[in-house]
Amino acid sequence: MNDNLVLEKEANVPLVTIVTITYNLIEKKREACIKQCIESVHDQTYPCIEHLIIDGASNDGTLELLGQYQKQGFIEIVSEADEGIYDAMNKGIARAKGKYINFLNSDDFFHNNKAVEMSVRALEEKHADYSFADAMLLFENGKEYLWEGDVSKLLWGSHYCHQTMFVRTELMRAIGGFDLSYKISADTEMMIRLYAQKALYVKVPFSIVTYRVGGYSSQNQAQSRMDHSAAFYKHIGMKIGLSEKDCFFCWNLRFFDELSKEQQFELICKVPREYGLKHLLHEFMARTYAGSEVSAKLYYLFGFVPVLKCKCRGNKRYFRLFGVLPVLKVVKSVRKDKYYLFGFILMLKVKRYM
Repeated sequence: MNDNLVLEKEANVPLVTIVTITYNLIEKKREACIKQCIESVHDQTYPCIEHLIIDGASNDGTLELLGQYQKQGFIEIVSEADEGIYDAMNKGIARAKGKYINFLNSDDFFHNNKAVEMSVRALEEKHADYSFADAMLLFENGKEYLWEGDVSKLLWGSHYCHQTMFVRTELMRAIGGFDLSYKISADTEMMIRLYAQKALYVKVPFSIVTYRVGGYSSQNQAQSRMDHSAAFYKHIGMKIGLSEKDCFFCWNLRFFDELSKEQQFELICKVPREYGLKHLLHEFMARTYAGSEVSAKLYYLFGFVPVLKCKCRGNKRYFRLFGVLPVLKVVKSVRKDKYYLFGFILMLKVKRYM
């Protein structure tokens, strides 16, 4: 969009390229989604945006629908056969004129009209290579869930939503774009690669994108798991003492369901603090003691006189003499146990070393 290039010079702000991939959206009944996507870009407060639609040679009327927006100057369209979504994204990288590039899926949209403005400001102020932000997950039943971007969760794939990411276009070209050997999760592999290469990032502290759950990677969970774990092991895992199997179990925190408690704890202890150790320990404790309130246990003198009653609640144990007088409280955690006399006087700490 030449007008945007003029604005870039006049306003002294960098051009941003938004890339959206499309293919036979009418056939998939996604007309409303792509309209919302395109209009959310057009409604941005940021003045210098080019919105590239990379279409995979649609033949169901999608191009005619998109043409209405092209006539209004909202988008530019390139339509030709491709080798899949990530090949199409690489075509977007090659054609992008912007200093920064973002990939917004046809099902998703900016719910914050300052999304681009805030992202560019953060990138420019911090001289960063890429930015990310929080996103809103929208499920098919209409329920929403806030996805808080957190790069320390990269190990298990809950780090941040790809659609919130703005990257220096030249950096994307320098690293070769998306690796097409990853059929389902080349976007995740790219994010892992950037982090491993110490690219400078900044988080935009706002929710900016609505991501509809049920997309390409969501529908191919098994392959997504293999792609993510292989990428993390290749770029990071092997350097921090994790095996391929460790990375596989860590994906989506599956090890909590697939390993014994002892194996879970052993795996967690191998994870460096930088890659989510604290979060994993908290999750371990929460799962270990979740719903653990049980019926009180009684301890008998001479086998028939009930003298001590123990009640469990979460990670705490309460001991009462004759079921009334509090004599001891025990608080258990991963690293240590604390013993309180009469329930409030700390008398003993027992530490466990990892």
